[in-house]
Amino acid sequence: MLVLTILLLTARVNNEDTLKAKVSDFEGSGFRNNKGQIIVLVEDGIMVSGTLRVNEKTKKSSIDEVLEKENAESDQNFNKVYNKGKIETKGSKYYVTLDDNISLEFEKLGERIIKDLKGVEYFTQENSK
Repeated sequence: MLVLTILLLTARVNNEDTLKAKVSDFEGSGFRNNKGQIIVLVEDGIMVSGTLRVNEKTKKSSIDEVLEKENAESDQNFNKVYNKGKIETKGSKYYVTLDDNISLEFEKLGERIIKDLKGVEYFTQENSK
């Protein structure tokens, strides 16, 4: 019984480490959702890239809201580096501030998966650092 308890505690600690949000998770390839929208930490700040595609069949993503605030045109590629952008973390949450008017929140669901407040999932090709 003691061995089983130790194994369960070890598994829980390892899972908490895996789900700990780190700023470095956004480096490299960043995160991409199924709409092809990307958010990535680059040398000059935080880059957001994608196309505004909002329709009744798909969920609106947090990136869609960024594109709307930036007055991006539908079906036109948008690409911007927010030089003063910053990412803060607490537990499994990421708090992303792009500028004074645009903030995003994500939650780490797995080693390479995060979810925005709208429920849209984003994936990365990188393992956590």
